[in-house]
Amino acid sequence: MLCVFIVGCDSTATAYKPVSSGNIHTISVVIDNKLWKESPGKELQKVFSSEFLGLPQQEPLFTLNQIPPSIFTDFTRESRNIIVISKSKKDTAYIESNKFASPQKIVYIKASTNKSLLKQINKISQKAISVFKANEIKEKQKRIKNSILKTKALDSIGISLTMSSGYKLFKKENNNKFWFQRETQKGSVNLLIYTLPLYKKNPNLESIIALRDSIGKAFVPGRNKDSYLITEKAYEPYFLKTKVSSLNTFETRGTWEVVNDYMAGPFLNYYIKDSKNNRTLVIEGFVFSPSVRKREYLVELEAIVRSLKVF
Repeated sequence: MLCVFIVGCDSTATAYKPVSSGNIHTISVVIDNKLWKESPGKELQKVFSSEFLGLPQQEPLFTLNQIPPSIFTDFTRESRNIIVISKSKKDTAYIESNKFASPQKIVYIKASTNKSLLKQINKISQKAISVFKANEIKEKQKRIKNSILKTKALDSIGISLTMSSGYKLFKKENNNKFWFQRETQKGSVNLLIYTLPLYKKNPNLESIIALRDSIGKAFVPGRNKDSYLITEKAYEPYFLKTKVSSLNTFETRGTWEVVNDYMAGPFLNYYIKDSKNNRTLVIEGFVFSPSVRKREYLVELEAIVRSLKVF
């Protein structure tokens, strides 16, 4: 019994992990100062600080904070997202979870030469980006749950979305079209939800643009007379396939503008096939926040969309 007690206590102590920390979409990069200034560091910045898609002004996909290996101790190990670059006889790249804190993702990249490091960086970069992005969506969802909007507005269409209490039902129509809004210091973050008949033919970018422009004209007026939201014509949106709550989804990211007004900003649109309920769900987020960085607002909107539950 004494042995069991001792082993049990030891296991509990070993299992304990501090809660990870860090700003949304930020990565701690543990790398020697010299390597950071050379090709490996430059390649990391090129790949992980590439452009965040769908923003009117360029912002990095991730913010990178470089940390020399000598100070990678104690609280610096508690970052939620970490990349560790080092020279080694063996060339390898792999991902570990929750090593020093929880939740946590650590990407280890090791190689014998700078050229080999570049190869390993590019070998694991897409998987690492996907893992980090998923980690950030979960973290944002966790933060939203600190203060949840309690509403029955979406019961009429049999879905739920986890939004923060800062959101309010701004407008609705026919119990199947909803506009939620959260005011910010210089603007607002917005969420549109509506249903359509189940599509038989997969949409393309042109049909998605036509749909959102028609909804914008009918449901999202601007500040001036005869003004309304449309897709900005100067830039072609990004269009790709994804999954939301295991449902086949078409995702569109781009920028919007307002006819007869000087308003613009980024949007993301999810066109979701809900076959069990014989319908299409459309959930769109858009941001109006002039002179403010908008990356985290889009991460927030995606986190809300990916909290979708369909009943």
